[in-house]
Amino acid sequence: MMRIKQLPPHEAHKIAAGEVVDRPANVVKELVENAIDAGATQIVVYIENAGQKTIRIVDNGCGMSPDDARLSIAQYATSKITSIDDLAHLHTFGFRGEALASITAVSKTTLITKEQESNLGISLTIENGAIVSESSISCNTGTDITISDLFYNVPARKKFLKKEETEWRTIVQLAHAFCLSYITIGFKFFHNDKLIINCPAVTTLTDRAAQLWERAISQNIISLISPHDTKNNIHITGLISNHHYYRYDRQHVFFFVNNRWVKNYALGSALLKGYLNAIPPQRSPLAALFITVNQADIDVNIHPRKEEVQFLHPRIVEVLLQKAVKETLENHLSSQITKSTRPEFATSPFPSSVISEFPTHPFPTDLAFSTQPTFPGHQKSPVFAAPLAFSQPTPPAFPTHNPFPVRPEYFSDSPKNVSKGADISNIPLETKTDQSYQLIGQYKKTYLLLEHEDGLFLIDQHAAHERILYELFAQKFNDIATISLLFPQIINLSDDDILTIIAHLDLFNQNGILVEQFGANQLVIQAIPVYLKNIACDDLIKNVISWIKEERTINQADMHHALLQKIRAQMACKAAVKAGDELTTEQMHQLLRDLDKTDNRFTCPHGRPTGWLLSLHEIEKKFKRKT
Repeated sequence: MMRIKQLPPHEAHKIAAGEVVDRPANVVKELVENAIDAGATQIVVYIENAGQKTIRIVDNGCGMSPDDARLSIAQYATSKITSIDDLAHLHTFGFRGEALASITAVSKTTLITKEQESNLGISLTIENGAIVSESSISCNTGTDITISDLFYNVPARKKFLKKEETEWRTIVQLAHAFCLSYITIGFKFFHNDKLIINCPAVTTLTDRAAQLWERAISQNIISLISPHDTKNNIHITGLISNHHYYRYDRQHVFFFVNNRWVKNYALGSALLKGYLNAIPPQRSPLAALFITVNQADIDVNIHPRKEEVQFLHPRIVEVLLQKAVKETLENHLSSQITKSTRPEFATSPFPSSVISEFPTHPFPTDLAFSTQPTFPGHQKSPVFAAPLAFSQPTPPAFPTHNPFPVRPEYFSDSPKNVSKGADISNIPLETKTDQSYQLIGQYKKTYLLLEHEDGLFLIDQHAAHERILYELFAQKFNDIATISLLFPQIINLSDDDILTIIAHLDLFNQNGILVEQFGANQLVIQAIPVYLKNIACDDLIKNVISWIKEERTINQADMHHALLQKIRAQMACKAAVKAGDELTTEQMHQLLRDLDKTDNRFTCPHGRPTGWLLSLHEIEKKFKRKT
């Protein structure tokens, strides 16, 4: 049995550093927080190779004396507390005295600092957590600290760092959080000698948001109605996006508790509940919310890097936040309605700006209209008579009762004994093929109804058409018919989003969407597949960006394959008929013919069933004809 032995201090420091530093963003966070605690009004951050090569933080704070500078890298050395009882009244960021000790244990560090009353500053060179050289130096008041070769002496941790763009995205989100929480401090962030974020000091949070985000976002930001729970001394302020703006990810949702950026799943859920029925499902708003509570009523020490927070009264905070978001959105919508002076909206619950943003019909606008009723007795209304596949086969002559032969293996299970809502994915292929279905018509402009002796079949027109188009895109991705855009579509993206998508543009080009980088933060779409005509591609691209961010741990080969499937699924979803689209009888038959020839026809690309069987046996049970 191995004997227990005490590790040397420098090895113990490397291991302990893992609780505080596991990626470059952690280093940036700790050092910027130190600069803020030092009273800095200007902070400049220089990053090389997403922090894996160099991280340099320069501030104009109070600086340190030579003695304090030497002691700052010692473990558990701090100026913030003297006992554990001080934690309940602490209003600064750092307090445990282990950040610099941990960082210097796994990097090569140069620390230059000077107090205002001193004529000279001190320069320290540190490796493996120990000072290797020291000298006096002429420098500005404040601190200039450079971290080089992070994890050079811990190769096991270095090899687990993510790709450069992934690590940089994490730093960018951290930078946004600092800029939002400290609007009176000027921030600059450079990456590979390029100025990425430039936020001079401002007086309002709205002005800061305008500095950080493009104009399209800042125009859709509204101030939160500030609720206050006087009994528990809880106050919430901040900004949220209105119902016109939403994203596919939560990269622009920030929660600050007593001005500290934290992550809290319950707060995120409360925010989304406030947006219920205001934005589409699976979408996220923009928010920068500041929650102020008694310091004694929270615990920020539950996480090694203080990234999470625990409330003494979590339910009170969540309900207060949800109510504030809901009331803010309702008041904003009411104010828009009041501003509308157009007489046609006198009795409408929606302002003109809302009505103008309703989605248009997904079919091309140059197709012919038909007023043929869908089936006898149906009220006549204009519908589109458009083909639903890449090629339009010669339509056969149909008998007046519209019988349509479809192989039973599409939509049947064991005849006579199929339970209610049977999934068609379990249908045996050896089922009899001498049966025929009869198309009844369209129900709720969403489902196609087919009659058969074994029961009633419902086909989801959107799911079915999605699968048809997805398989066609997959089969013909090298020969997709495209159209050049007379006016190329420009898509504006954030620095983070453009960095995420730029390496994957070839996947869009392979699928008929000819896109390239146009400016520093822009993409331009020159051509699109014919089936995406009159459909904006910005949602498609932003959805893919969101998915890349969520799946950043996938290796390159799997990422390429999964992205290809994702893009085709999104293209199929955009081009497919939608729930609510009224189809002609011929369109319904065409949809069924195309589904007949399609592989993997049991589900749409997102996994939803294309068809569902309500068996005759189950129907007769409902009418008490059978038991």
